Amino acid sequence: MRFEVAPLDAYASRVTIGLAYLGGLLMLPLLFAYLANLRWGGLLIPPALALPLALFLLLSYAAQPSAYLIEEADLVVRRRWWRPLRVPLDIVTGASAATFLADVPRRGLRFAFNPGVFGYLGPFRLQPYGETFFLATDRSRLISVARVGLPPLILSPTRPRQFVEALNERRAQAAIRELAVGDEATR
Repeated sequence: MRFEVAPLDAYASRVTIGLAYLGGLLMLPLLFAYLANLRWGGLLIPPALALPLALFLLLSYAAQPSAYLIEEADLVVRRRWWRPLRVPLDIVTGASAATFLADVPRRGLRFAFNPGVFGYLGPFRLQPYGETFFLATDRSRLISVARVGLPPLILSPTRPRQFVEALNERRAQAAIRELAVGDEATR
C-alpha cells in the first residue's frame, strides 16, 4: 500500500528558500567581479561559503522522503535520490499520531541533523521525548512508528490516520500468519 508524503509545511519552505537565497547572495560578488573584469583573491571567500550551503541543500533534497510503502514484511520509506529505508514489520511495535511534536523546531530541540531544509530529516534529540529519527515534511501530520531497540521513526504522510490504520492492520496480519505457522510447526 502506497502513501504520499505531505508537502513541505510553511516553516520548512521558509527555511529552504532562505538558505537557497543566502547561497545565491553569496555568489553575487563573484558575478559582479566577473562582469567588471576585476581580479582579487578575496572574491573566493563568498563562493567558498556558498559551496557547503549548496552541498547541504543537495544532500537534504536527496534524502527527502518521496513515498511511504507498507509491504508484506516491511515499511519502506522511499527517498528522492537515496536508497529506500526498509523497516521490517517484526521490529515495529506500534504506530500512532504524533501531533504533540508539531512545535519541534521551536521548542525542546537539543540536537537535530536537519530541522527544516526540505523537511525534517535525520536524528533529533528532543527535550521531553528523547531521541527520534525524522523523515518528515509537515509538522501538522506527524506520526510515530515505534521500533524495538531503535529510536522512533517520525513520518508525515498526507493521510496520517489511514497510514496508522493500514500499518497496524498489516502488523496484525503478519502476527496472525506467524502464529498460524507456529501452530502448524507444533503439530
